[in-house]
Amino acid sequence: MSKWGISWFVYRKFTQRALGILCASGYAFASPPPGRADAIEIAALESAARSGSPVLAAARERAQEALVLAEVAGLAGDPELALWLHNAFPSLSDTADRPIGLEVEVIQPVRWPGKRDVLEELAAAETRAALYAVEVAEQELVGELRRTFAELYSTDREQRTLAESHELLELLHATARARFGDAQEGALAVLEAELAQDEHDQDLDLVFSRFQAARAKLAALAGVLPESLPLRVGELPEPIFAVREGPLPFGPQAPSLRAAELRLEAVLRRLEVARLAMKPDFGVGGGFLWPEGENPELTVRLGMELPFLRRRRLGPQVTALESAVAAARADLAAAEVAGRAEAVRLGAERDRLERSLGRLTGAIVPRTSVALDLARSSFLNGEVTFARLLELWYDWFHARTELANAEAARYAVWAEAQALAGAPIADPLPESRP
Repeated sequence: MSKWGISWFVYRKFTQRALGILCASGYAFASPPPGRADAIEIAALESAARSGSPVLAAARERAQEALVLAEVAGLAGDPELALWLHNAFPSLSDTADRPIGLEVEVIQPVRWPGKRDVLEELAAAETRAALYAVEVAEQELVGELRRTFAELYSTDREQRTLAESHELLELLHATARARFGDAQEGALAVLEAELAQDEHDQDLDLVFSRFQAARAKLAALAGVLPESLPLRVGELPEPIFAVREGPLPFGPQAPSLRAAELRLEAVLRRLEVARLAMKPDFGVGGGFLWPEGENPELTVRLGMELPFLRRRRLGPQVTALESAVAAARADLAAAEVAGRAEAVRLGAERDRLERSLGRLTGAIVPRTSVALDLARSSFLNGEVTFARLLELWYDWFHARTELANAEAARYAVWAEAQALAGAPIADPLPESRP
């Protein structure tokens, strides 16, 4: 079977099934826009996701919100205008001999020393956390995008293998008929071949459904419509791991650690703000006093809050924030432990997949092809039963499916490792470390 023939058969199968499903749903494909790629490529999807993902847009808006709020953190309160009427009711106070006076004052609230600084530090900490949340969201989005693309690639290659195996099954069916004809002893072999074809069609429907689900998820992650993605899938990039053996990198710049550190920093600042909030604020003011019939006088006012009930009112908030600080410290420790464990797991999974791919490409896949060819020739000579021929065909099919799954799984492990370590995502294939 030629490579061109297999590719054409795959493309024809994909197109027929896609059109059938879409027409049954009442939809139809529009002609592709000029310049649109004819295959799904992960690099283009990453670019589309970074510019059009609603998840990233929401994270950026939250960061913008924090930036705007930080600009007004620590600003002084508004001054207060006070109007005083002295000796307003002289008959009630028996002060008829004193003049009535009018006083106008402007009073400026003044915070306890240090309150303004901690408010500004809190705003700065929350802004840093919000800005880093955008980076974390981008890392998580790209990581999920890459893992979903690996899943799509796996189902796409499984469909191609199913398409190729369909032709092989038809060939085996024709071989069985050619050998046995309408003889009674060959009826079982022909029936087994027909049953294998029916089960193959079932598998093809199932795999195509998984393909469509992965394609739709990929479109949602990239922020595009599912119908805008082509049905063909590009090649899986060759992953280059940062280290070749042992646990994968996980250090202080890992997103999970940095995010936990920034959350701890923010809650520490909130605790400082709550503690200083129990301190009294002051008021400084001045104005003019106009006694009736006399020259105006300058006045100066100094005031201070009396926080008799403030500790009772704000004390529980301080206690709660102390618990929040302890929880944030525990979250940081848990993030480090979990990250290191994940680095070990991913390293072990990388090693397993590398060994598996070596066996599949170097031994299992080529041997199943040779075994199937030999079995078919032996079947024509009566040396191999048709049941054994079908077993070898299943081995041939599963070897190729397992190869595609292993390639996709290795790429998914690389994507998880990139997200875990916080590797730059501008370059989808960073240079390998020695």
